Amino acid sequence: MSDNKGLSYEQKKAMYEQNIRDTDGRRHADKLRDVPQLNNRSKKNDPSVKRNAQRIRLTPPESMTNGDAEHKNQPENISRAEPGIAQRYGSWRERHPKVVAPLMEYVPNKKRSKFDMPLFTVVLILLVMGIVMMSSASYAYALKEEGNSFAYAQKQLVAAAVGFVIMILLSRVDYHMWVVPLKFRKGQKPLNGNGLNGAMVFYFFSCMLMIAVIFVGDSVNDARRWITIMGIQFQPSELLKAACIILMAYMLQKNYNYRNRAWLGFGKYWLVIVSACALCMAQRHVSATILIAVIIVVMMFVGGCKISRVVSIIIIAAVGFVLLLTVFKWDYLTDRMTSWLHPFSDAGNTTYQTSQSLITIGSGGWFGLGLGNSRQKYYYLPESQNDFVFSIICEELGFFGGMTVILLFVLFEIRGFIIAGRAKDKFGSLVALGITLQIGLQAILNIAVACNAIPNTGISLPFFSYGRSALLTQLAEVGILLSISKDTDT
Repeated sequence: MSDNKGLSYEQKKAMYEQNIRDTDGRRHADKLRDVPQLNNRSKKNDPSVKRNAQRIRLTPPESMTNGDAEHKNQPENISRAEPGIAQRYGSWRERHPKVVAPLMEYVPNKKRSKFDMPLFTVVLILLVMGIVMMSSASYAYALKEEGNSFAYAQKQLVAAAVGFVIMILLSRVDYHMWVVPLKFRKGQKPLNGNGLNGAMVFYFFSCMLMIAVIFVGDSVNDARRWITIMGIQFQPSELLKAACIILMAYMLQKNYNYRNRAWLGFGKYWLVIVSACALCMAQRHVSATILIAVIIVVMMFVGGCKISRVVSIIIIAAVGFVLLLTVFKWDYLTDRMTSWLHPFSDAGNTTYQTSQSLITIGSGGWFGLGLGNSRQKYYYLPESQNDFVFSIICEELGFFGGMTVILLFVLFEIRGFIIAGRAKDKFGSLVALGITLQIGLQAILNIAVACNAIPNTGISLPFFSYGRSALLTQLAEVGILLSISKDTDT
């Protein structure tokens, strides 16, 4: 009879006899009995004495195992000499284990608490105030272009109503729906978070729209950034911002345990930031490029990436910007830099917009000229309803009106960062961080451009500037942020 290892009773007995003897053939028990230290009871358990009795490795005798193990040793020798594809793949998989994403289950709205009411209140105030000020800023321009002084206000109001409904719906839906795998059998739940999910589909869809803009997009003010589908014109870069935030949050949580590796901890993120920024630069959309790059870098830093890798991205971005200005001499950027450094040097031509913005802000004084009483909106200040709506706010409401808008955005940022810090998982925390950072950076950059603190980048003021696609995207992002707040103690 033999056991599962193919050894008979006699072979096992020979192994036992060999194991209890050392090289001189004496039994260990007899050898230890002759040691004088062991006879002393005080030193009976001395480990140094027992360590001197070396034991032989437990292996079956060659004469008794060669014949039985001949059929087992032969294939092992062949596989060692010539490893096949399975052996090579197995060794590679040991060095590079498959990353398993944590499964984040979808929780119904009935089992969740209420959303953050202070954030909701601030957003409502910003939305209402933004529609009123945009209506006032676009009064003269809409009258000449559309024949109706409130044409742009009506379009913005419709977008605000639709966006508000989307915000409420997304606040009632668990934000984990973006990372739940899409491919699994009917009635069968996924075992982990791996697989195609909404975050990936959203990002690839946004990239496809960005590529389509390059070829069939609409050109407005010498910039091709819009596309018209089924009679609706929108800006795909707004979707790309939100898609990058959601996808990066998912990847950072999935690869957190492998953050020290080159590809999983840096390569994938570098691929996202390069592809997104390249598509924006192809449209000459400098503001979107800067915004996406800063958001991804900050999310990588907070998500646990190595500081050296984050710094390397910053250095590469700075070198690339310098090359665009010096080597490639991109006129689009050099003209903006010149207008920033010398705002009144060519006030009748290249620096006209910047100089008029400064005049508009200074005309308001402390308390402003009154709501609707702006003079600069009558074709003195270009894009008064869009990129330079903050200048009209300062002219009509004065210094205190401008500070009120800034204070509202500060309150929004505070509530957003509180939600990000108290989120129940890393994915929710990073998504809240990205959304809060995006809206805050847009507000800072727009106000800085209006005050000539930075070069003109063509970025809009959230909730205030005219733009239906931007307003819809921002309200949808706020809905996701409110959904995250339902699982926090805020």
